[in-house]
Amino acid sequence: MSINNQTLLIANSRVPDTSTSQPNKSGSKRIAWSGVGMTLIALLLSATIGLVSSEAHAANLLFKSNFGAGVTLGAPYIINSKLGWQDIIGTDSETGYSWPITALGANKSSIQLITYDEVTAETINDHSFNEIQQVTGPNGNLVNALYQEVKKKGPVGIGSGTGSQSPLMLRRPWTIGDIGDLYISYWFKHPTTMPNQLDNTVSSGNWLMQFQFKTGGYNNTSGGDARISQSIIKSTVDGNLYWRTNFDNVANSEFPKVIYWEEFNTTVAVPVGEWFKYEAFIRRSSGSDGRFWTAVNGQKIVDRWGANMGDFNLPLTRLMITSHYSGGHASIHGLMTGLEIWDGFPCGAGVSCYDKVAPSAPASLNAAVTSSQTNLSWGASTDNVAVTGYNIYRNGVKIGTSTETSFSTFNSLVAGVSYNYTVRAYDATGNLSASSNTVTVTK
Repeated sequence: MSINNQTLLIANSRVPDTSTSQPNKSGSKRIAWSGVGMTLIALLLSATIGLVSSEAHAANLLFKSNFGAGVTLGAPYIINSKLGWQDIIGTDSETGYSWPITALGANKSSIQLITYDEVTAETINDHSFNEIQQVTGPNGNLVNALYQEVKKKGPVGIGSGTGSQSPLMLRRPWTIGDIGDLYISYWFKHPTTMPNQLDNTVSSGNWLMQFQFKTGGYNNTSGGDARISQSIIKSTVDGNLYWRTNFDNVANSEFPKVIYWEEFNTTVAVPVGEWFKYEAFIRRSSGSDGRFWTAVNGQKIVDRWGANMGDFNLPLTRLMITSHYSGGHASIHGLMTGLEIWDGFPCGAGVSCYDKVAPSAPASLNAAVTSSQTNLSWGASTDNVAVTGYNIYRNGVKIGTSTETSFSTFNSLVAGVSYNYTVRAYDATGNLSASSNTVTVTK
């Protein structure tokens, strides 16, 4: 496929060929300054305020996990010879949220294990392997991350229906209706070998799925009528990587395939061998207010407005947060951490939450010791977005957090021994400031 321009659009006539920016909803007519006219103006103003309020509502955090202490993977279990699951369980000590995810009415949030060859519970790990690892994270500090790997798959070019894959899937029943606004973000890292695993010399061997969702409930089955997916493509012309976004009806039903629109972005780089922040927003609608938006490291990949329902208006039932699904060579693997799910844009409508700027260091740390506790206080840090809180350290070991500029700890200090306290600020993205000044306390 020859990609010569920065963005290509392909639209099927079924879906309006909306632009990649918000449609112009404004218009004007002369209204006589009469009682009726004033009433119309009041109604228009009321409607406008309602629209603005709807767009500007504060988003709510529904789920967050750093795969911290307390989160574990269960043993893989087999449903049939080519399908299994591996559950994520436990409460994340860093965020307080628990697996499995119940937000959005989910009744399952696990790693789906689809294999090309037949497997058993004893051999599944030879084909698909997952674990929580401690690695150097996006900000250079140690973090826990979900490592996923598809070790074996079908022949290059084999794709839908027959290829091995290992999506982290959130599943919800079709009987509860559709979702509202949904924003999801996470940090991801593709290995440096990823481009070599994509084969642009074989038909359908040059793609790797990053994210997708599907509908379900057709004839009361899991099959659906719509899918939006975003993949990484290796160009058949120059071998460069770029992004492809599809809206089609490929959702495990027996409908003839229809691509409603397809969009390519060759401007925003595909990060390889480094962490990047992936963000996606979904608003499902049969009207012009439907929206699918994604960004990588704050750079917009797609922002598609317009109808995004299938022929039967079926609800979203499967959210593949990560896919590990490719037409290329095995193995397919990557790392993910910092998963967040919100009911809207957390940082403003259409605004990315990507942030690599750390807060300033807390200033003027002081300590006051009583017979029962140590009281710390400090000057507030600043941040380009907002300071979320402060970590408190004693002798370099984190002992607590605070959302205020003070912290008290009951003394468990040994008489005559000196203890060093420092404080570091952090923001919502997890960026840590430099340490405050050190205060030394001796009981």
